[in-house]
Amino acid sequence: MARLNSVLIVLALGAFALAAGACSSPAMAPTAMSTDSIGVVSDSALFTLVTRTQPFSAYARFPNLGTGPDGILTASSAHQPLIRVSMNATAAGALQNGRLPSGATFPGGSVIFKEVLIGASANLYAIMYKDRTNPWAANGWLWAEHRPDGGVAFSITNKGNGCTSCHSLEQGPQHDFVRSFERQ
Repeated sequence: MARLNSVLIVLALGAFALAAGACSSPAMAPTAMSTDSIGVVSDSALFTLVTRTQPFSAYARFPNLGTGPDGILTASSAHQPLIRVSMNATAAGALQNGRLPSGATFPGGSVIFKEVLIGASANLYAIMYKDRTNPWAANGWLWAEHRPDGGVAFSITNKGNGCTSCHSLEQGPQHDFVRSFERQ
């Protein structure tokens, strides 16, 4: 009986060692979360991302738009009357000399953020969030519009319907659907 107990203990320790080894193997080790899977699954999650997690107030102004220090310029037909366009560090990191290299796309996690202004006050935020794997994405982006209080004006669940038709015009496709490059 003592011998059987010894065998069982050895087997149990062996099984424990195998399990512990499997958990620490490279295949089971935790991996860094891809920026494409940051967890934007709702309008409120996107609003939280751009106002709290990665606040747009810390974003870089969209380069070479010929604006003054406040970054304000006359809007296109879609968002009137004035806009200020900025981008998070992920998006800015994809640029070379202020431009997206030919044939390149923005990496997952990129944010292009447009404040639609009346006078000096924002009345709408138009947001593009790069996430190729998100079921709400169109052309690799989530498309949304929020009021500054967090209210949803255009939901990510619309899959860019109403946005992508304009962003697909002119040089949009060659600039990963970011039309601000046309104003440089």
